Formats: sequence, structure tokens, C-alpha cells
Amino acid sequence: FSSAYLGLHPFVRRPGPESDHHLLNPLEYHVNTSELVQMLRKGHHGVNLEPGAWDRLITWIDLNVPDHGTWGESKPIPGNGHQRRVESRKIHANIDVDPERIHPEPRVSPLPKPVPPKPLPAPPRLDGWPFDAATAKRMQQEAARLAGEDPVRSIELGEGVRMDLSWIPAGAFVMGSSDGDADEAPAGVVRVTKPFLLGTREVTNRQFACFRPSHDSGYISHFNKDHVTRGVPVNLPEQPVLRVSWNDAMDFCRWLSTRTGLRVTLPDEAEWEYAARAGTATGLPWGDGAADFSKQANLADRRLNELTIRDSPDWIPSVSGIDDRSVATSPVGRYAPNAWGLHDMHGNAAEWTLSLCQPYPWNSEGRNDPAATGDRVLRGGSYYDRPHRARSAFRLAFPPWQKVHHAGFRIKVEPAGAEAESTAGR
Repeated sequence: FSSAYLGLHPFVRRPGPESDHHLLNPLEYHVNTSELVQMLRKGHHGVNLEPGAWDRLITWIDLNVPDHGTWGESKPIPGNGHQRRVESRKIHANIDVDPERIHPEPRVSPLPKPVPPKPLPAPPRLDGWPFDAATAKRMQQEAARLAGEDPVRSIELGEGVRMDLSWIPAGAFVMGSSDGDADEAPAGVVRVTKPFLLGTREVTNRQFACFRPSHDSGYISHFNKDHVTRGVPVNLPEQPVLRVSWNDAMDFCRWLSTRTGLRVTLPDEAEWEYAARAGTATGLPWGDGAADFSKQANLADRRLNELTIRDSPDWIPSVSGIDDRSVATSPVGRYAPNAWGLHDMHGNAAEWTLSLCQPYPWNSEGRNDPAATGDRVLRGGSYYDRPHRARSAFRLAFPPWQKVHHAGFRIKVEPAGAEAESTAGR
């Protein structure tokens, strides 16, 4: 190995991702963080696998995806490299197999018939819903007035680090979707019975460091080989904290509760969606997934494929015609807020909620117990997600201990003497 490869070159400060100097968290990337498996878990085209079938599928992915495949499918093999490889395998390993051969898939007879998705039930109607931005702001101002506060409250975390929170008024809305994934239905009327405070921005690395200085959100690696840098940083002070588990987020909330005397927790699923919508009934507050989001959110756009450097194919699913100015996470608050002054509810970092992942229709009973076991819901999508995966109704779920690569959070504060609650009903 050369000294440059070992990270000893005077212009190389640390080794790249082909060394073991910077290991990832266990299951930071896993089959359950892939879109394909997430689609299957949501019941795509009626898929319903038994636990044993899931185990076999996950094992097959783990054993096969990194191994088999051909170089020639992605890039030409220069010179006579292919021929030399075949000859060397035969001479030195007695393997008379062409690793570049693509075997024809066997024909299944008769061909299976596709299962069309079942239409989801139409959402219910609710008087006064949706409402416009001016109404949303009036509701917020009234909630703050009744509390004797301004619409935005600031709290101290220590060492001059502060966090702003917006008042979210009580109200009713239609939760879920009739034109999304099956786990977003049936849509139903949900009432947020009491106002609460929600972080105007996602918790940043600087803020999380007040609680756990040792945490490092790290870098997002470039795709290619022979790196001398770790990739794109996501550990800058004003970027949202990443690679935190649900347990980590709840530990931060408990720490902040003790430090401030406030009742700090995570918003439940209904509170999160109600706050993200801020009166809107469309998939995203600014419209549908085809709308230009470059000033509204940090999502998977053409900048994302700057991670695929040099001759790597631009394989990351993204919207190629939009430029939101960010490759990975951006400093919080860069993009326009919604009507309640909340930034990055869609994109940047995906956000943990308090709730267990359970089917709809929504009810708060049993979903929001911090001591209960089960997967917890992640909302809002991230810089790595296209718009349809960042919709107000879109849901993902992971074990509470899993430090997902794009997961962060924002906090909720319950007003003194009152516990916010979200209930189903008309």
C-alpha cells in the first residue's frame, strides 16, 4: 500500500471509506431502509409475506446483492481484461465459468397475473377543512394569546444555545390519504384537542451536543472507490442531527425536560401530520409531488447525484429537473416555513414521532406509550427522498434502537397543566 492510501500523505488527513477507520452504526443501512422492501412491507399490490418468507428474502438480499453481478452491465471493461479474468480463473482456481455471462431468466408458465391495487376509500368531509394560510396564522396567534405568549417561544439549552418553538393551535383535520400507500388509509377525522409547542426547526448537531457531546452525525459517503475524504459532511453545527435512534431522541427529551422543567417529548403521528399540513389537504403544503420544491424543501433533486462522483452512474432516484442547492442535509431553516412557521417538516432529515406503527383508523389509545414495544413511526422524508416519500401522510417505521442513516427529530413541549391529545372523531 502507498502512504497516500494509508492516509499518511501530508495532504490526506484521514483514510477514506475503504478503510475501517470510520465504521457505520449497525443497521444504519439495512434492507428495511431500502425503498423496495419498504414498498413490500406496505402491501404493494397485495403482497403479504409470512415472517419466514421475510427472513428468506432478507437473507437472499444480504448474500447476493453485494456479490453477484457483472462489471459490463455498468461500464465497459477496458483492454482484454475480461478474457484475462476468464483465463486466470481457469488456470489458478479451476473455475471454468464466465463471470460476465448474463443468464437468461427462466420463463414462468403460465405468467402470473398482476394484482391491481384496491382503490382506497375516499376521505371524509370536515367542515372548515382545509383552511388557508391566513386562517392558520389567526388560529396560531389566538392560541398564543390565550397562553399569554408570542407565537414563538425560545428556550435555553445551555452555553448560549437556544431553541425556538411555535405554538400549534388545537383543531381538527383529515389525517391520512386516499391516493397514497395502503397504510395511509382509511383517512379519518382527527381532533387535536389542546394546543402545544413544536420546534420550528429540527434538532441540530449543536443542540444535540449539549446533551451528548460524543455524538457524530458523520458524513454521507461518495459512491466510487479510492477516496481520500469521508464524503459530504452532515455533522456541521447547524445541520440537523442524524443517525439517532428513537431511543436517543426520547433520551434527549427527558434530559431537556429535567433541565428546563418543561414537559418535553416527541409529537405523536397525528400531531406531526396536523402541524405539517398547517391547514392544507394536498400531498405537500405547496401542492402535489410534481411541483417545484426548490424553495420549499431539501429533497432528492439533481444535486443528490453529486454523491455519484467520477464515472459512477447517476443511479440514486431523484428529480433531475430541480436544484434545491443541497447535496445532503442543509442548515435548518434554509427553506421556506409553512403557515405555522415550521421549517423542514418535509425533507432534510426524516423525523421520529412518539407513536407505535399501527394500522389506521387513527386513535391515540395504546399508540403513544413510551414503554411499549414495537416499531416507531418516522415522518417527513429526507434529502434522500423524492417528493412522494415526503408527503404529509407518508409513513415509515423502524425499531426504536435503529440509528437510521437519515433520521433526526424535532421536539414537542406540552403547556404547563395541560397534555395535548389527538383523538379520532367527527
